[in-house]
Amino acid sequence: MRYALTRFTAAALSASCAALMCIATPALAQDKVDPIAGDGGLVEQACGTSREQVRVDSTSVAGMSVCFTLTAPTGWVAVNITGSYGVVNNLTVPVAVAFKLPDGAVYFQQVIQPGQVKSVDVDRRGSTIVELQVTPVATPNGASTATLTPSGQAPNYVTLRSAGRINPGHVMRLSWSGVKLSLLDRNSGFNDRLDASFKVVPALDSSQCVSLESAAYPGTYLTMNTTGAVSALTNPDTRAATWCPTAAETTPTGVYLANAANQARILTAGADATVTTATSRTTESVWFTDQALALPGK
Repeated sequence: MRYALTRFTAAALSASCAALMCIATPALAQDKVDPIAGDGGLVEQACGTSREQVRVDSTSVAGMSVCFTLTAPTGWVAVNITGSYGVVNNLTVPVAVAFKLPDGAVYFQQVIQPGQVKSVDVDRRGSTIVELQVTPVATPNGASTATLTPSGQAPNYVTLRSAGRINPGHVMRLSWSGVKLSLLDRNSGFNDRLDASFKVVPALDSSQCVSLESAAYPGTYLTMNTTGAVSALTNPDTRAATWCPTAAETTPTGVYLANAANQARILTAGADATVTTATSRTTESVWFTDQALALPGK
């Protein structure tokens, strides 16, 4: 069912949502959507304030709609809008919307053209919108923009970017063929970017180091096996899934990541776009730590 481009009243939105079999309106709806991250180019604005807005229709927000507008030519914002069932793009440029199942970790992305209305209702249960983006947006290409600090009250998601000369600008990501290096940036597809994002958590071996949990596959950790190869595993050996960062004191000034199971072995970018470990500290063993290319929502 398509719904009109014009802004519905709350009653009309409720009727439309009922027709789409959306989830029930919660007793307490959000008055405002708090952004998780963003670059300031795409910000929340009261619906109807201007003609050029992208509107998310959701049963979880007050008035059943929340709107965003551009303050710059491009922009992105990471959010967590549950109960979402439709998006109206009244901007003059396309907007990419990433969303997921309401109770899972399966993600989708739709590019909505100016003037278009798209359903984001997943299996007639609504969805959780996690990102809105108008490209092309900026991507880190210099020094680190984040730290390997374990998650506290707010999760810390990072992307590891090779600082070496063989694969400059390539980031570490999970793929069907294992842990690889890929030339991704913030304008790449959402699922690819999420595969290159990791949550920094307290070390699984309870040491003062850290572990790296996949943002795309919760419960899966970056791990070294007994031969020094790197993979992503669930229920790994805790020491093998623990990494100890130290600052690289020479250019490039990123970090080394030694494995707790054998601290002589350092996470290293390989010549064939692989990620492995090595016993020598070279520029290929240096990593820049960036704010994650994609965030999974809450």
